[in-house]
Amino acid sequence: MKTPPPTSGSDGELRFICQEHLCTLSCIYDLTARYRACFMVSRELDQSFRRDEVTKEKLKLGVIGCGRIAQAAHFPAVQKATNVELAAVFDPSALLAKGAGLQLGVPSYTDQQEFLNADIDAVLIAIPDRFHVPVSITALQAGKHVLVEKPVAGTASEAETLIEVLDKTGLQLQVGSMKRFDPGIARAQSVIADGGIGRILSARCWYRVMSELRPPIEATQFPAMLVDQDVRNRETALKAANRKTHLLATHGIHTFDLMRFLLGDITISAATMAVDGVDHSWHGIATTEAGAAASFEITASVHAEWTEGFQIYGSKGHIGAEIPFPFSRAASRVRIFRAESSSYEEPIFGDTDAYKLQVEAFASAILEGRYVQPDARSGLKALEIVEAVNSLTAREESNNRKTA
Repeated sequence: MKTPPPTSGSDGELRFICQEHLCTLSCIYDLTARYRACFMVSRELDQSFRRDEVTKEKLKLGVIGCGRIAQAAHFPAVQKATNVELAAVFDPSALLAKGAGLQLGVPSYTDQQEFLNADIDAVLIAIPDRFHVPVSITALQAGKHVLVEKPVAGTASEAETLIEVLDKTGLQLQVGSMKRFDPGIARAQSVIADGGIGRILSARCWYRVMSELRPPIEATQFPAMLVDQDVRNRETALKAANRKTHLLATHGIHTFDLMRFLLGDITISAATMAVDGVDHSWHGIATTEAGAAASFEITASVHAEWTEGFQIYGSKGHIGAEIPFPFSRAASRVRIFRAESSSYEEPIFGDTDAYKLQVEAFASAILEGRYVQPDARSGLKALEIVEAVNSLTAREESNNRKTA
């Protein structure tokens, strides 16, 4: 059956284009009502999720979206996860849904409601950013826990709407900030949290996406891809039309989430941006709640190899990390210097697939009745940083357009 073009429905119905395919999925939700959280008490007192519904050893997971990121990262991760059973896949594109179902040996669906009625406990959402909120809400209202790719929403306002709905369901939602599950980064965070390098004074974080060198690396590391070319073309055009926001929300949010993970809440005090054709670069300064100074650089793309990492200096030591290209599935190379012993620690890790470790952590939290991390509120805070940087660099964007 030929898929009709996307249209906007009336008052809350959205028909949208999903990642790698043309999607006519209708999600009933209401983004016109701008909910606001009306309480600030602790989650333990204020919100409880359903612990009695999942009592088995494996979480039955359904994947929404069978496009590029699902095929390259999430399907392999779910298949390898020890506490997850891949139970179903959904995609409005018959080509992608049926192809993925055959490859993975699981039921496939092109109808969202039929998929949500299947025997699944939770969903992993791997579709374009602008649909994260409506699809998450639909899944939550169907009684499913949610692991949704970052960013949690297109805007901070939409994230607040999602949190209001989430709080009413008693279910769990985890944001797919997979770098937190990189064993090297997790080790660095643990050392900092335990006071291993003392009080943090200074930090520097960078994220540089490679340009010409990326395609050959992906050709080597990615599996053979199922592609709906019409939809890939549409998605590429949509991203190009709003490249600044797309790059900062899709790539930059990794850096902002890591800064919060390692340093605690931060406030952006200054930011600047440069543009050369399709290449964008952001530099900024931030302060932490504890009074440390931090800086960041996000560049997409660089005509060089992938470089990502951080340097954090404390009163008793230093931690540095080199973060690899994510699809290499290697752990970050972390060096920890402790002034007291005047020695370096460079840990070596076993299981280093951050995508696998992420989905296992999600499943463990659901199965064991613990709270997921990073949760929707953490995702909201990362989005607020994106919006702050966007606001601070609006003048540079205007000047770049005038001189283009």
